[in-house]
Amino acid sequence: MSRRRRILACVEFAGAGAPLLLVVLLCLCVPPPGCAAPAGAEVAEFPGFQGELPSKHYAGYITVGHEQRKRHLYYYFAVSERNPSLDPVVIWINGGPACSGFSAFLHSIGPLKMEDSKQLHINEDPQVTVNPYSWTKMASLLLVDSPAGVGYSYSDNEDDYVTNDTSRVVDLYDFLTKWFTEYTEFLSNPFYVAGCSYSGVLVPVLSQEILERNEESSGMKINFKGYSLCNPAVDVDIENNAHVPYAFRMGLISDELFQNLVTTCNGKYWNNSTPTCRGNMEQFYMQIKGINMEHILCPPCRYKMGITKEFVEYDSGQMFESLSKTSTHGLECHEQELALEKLFDTKLGREKLHAKKAEISGAWKRCPRHIQYTRDILTLTEYHLNITAKGYRVFLYSGDHSLLVPFSATMEWLKKLNYKEIEKWHPWFVENQIAGYSIGYENNILFATIKGAGHVPSDYLPFEAFVAYQRWIDGAGSL
Repeated sequence: MSRRRRILACVEFAGAGAPLLLVVLLCLCVPPPGCAAPAGAEVAEFPGFQGELPSKHYAGYITVGHEQRKRHLYYYFAVSERNPSLDPVVIWINGGPACSGFSAFLHSIGPLKMEDSKQLHINEDPQVTVNPYSWTKMASLLLVDSPAGVGYSYSDNEDDYVTNDTSRVVDLYDFLTKWFTEYTEFLSNPFYVAGCSYSGVLVPVLSQEILERNEESSGMKINFKGYSLCNPAVDVDIENNAHVPYAFRMGLISDELFQNLVTTCNGKYWNNSTPTCRGNMEQFYMQIKGINMEHILCPPCRYKMGITKEFVEYDSGQMFESLSKTSTHGLECHEQELALEKLFDTKLGREKLHAKKAEISGAWKRCPRHIQYTRDILTLTEYHLNITAKGYRVFLYSGDHSLLVPFSATMEWLKKLNYKEIEKWHPWFVENQIAGYSIGYENNILFATIKGAGHVPSDYLPFEAFVAYQRWIDGAGSL
């Protein structure tokens, strides 16, 4: 970052009422991006990784709430490997609805990734390697363990582990303003909010909160440019009603059952009290009970895994608690949870990542059981309309083999926005191969499928998902 740009950013941050001499001295001392971090925040080593980190990494805590109810949110910040002075800052809000940000960091979008191991549960320590398709190739990536109680985050008050969407967004905005206070050199960079799955409930609400606060006459102004979501939760009715027609179009249920469902349910498959509809829906659940909801072509490892026959709305990851080492579904089904805990729930891992001791923050769990989370924002249409009406950029992308939140649900919901299609359904390409299909809408909305991918596209087809995201965040209006 140039000295002139740093000074302008510091002056804007300090405000008009700050003494001029103090502002100038402060700004002249601000080092380039990646250097002006809180003392002791830089991460020198990452658990399980050998060698030099691909860029500067930082970690620590931001305390939110008030004096009587403090919540300590853990963050991990990986600076862009390309141009930290100019590249966007992207905050990733993890789904779950209450799971650690390290889920995405090591399994899809972060600069490091887990190496495969089939004997981890016996005697091997997990190993971590460089991810060639990391978002840090194009942006600085900020992860946060939210809500308090997830991952390394914790609260001083046990009552805070009962929470909801609205409370979480308040904490996330509080987190951001305090984080930018400590990393002021990134305040002028373009800022994006991103997430997947359940984060579809949080990302647009947090985005609107940022815009509303930016419009106030005083206070911090975040350089918000837009947001992105993959296979997002957007509307409870639309998401859950999409399962039946999607399963039919993908050949998972018979023509006869589908026609019976259409006749008896009258388009409302979810939460329908009609006896004949409920009977046919029971048959529907029986026919798909062995299907991996996150990717219909893959073994049922991440969804159900023989632990429960219940049809749940979202995969919170809690079923891993019930898996035994003798699971008939194979080691690959529970290796992920064991590997993450071996990396993060150790004394050495906590020291390397600047996390509090287990006695303070509790055991590290990706999706802990003790969080009692309620979805209190059931539809997001109003938030999307408010933001897109002002021209901010939006990228919605879906793995087309996810039954959990089908791409067809996102398309159905997009129709309700009543925005004109600028580009009709068409293929997009990576290295001369069709990588998916895309639609462009007015008001800077781009929708795309990732062909062959599941619920979190980067987990299944990292190269194609990386290319799509880079094209979009670098300013492309289409893929």
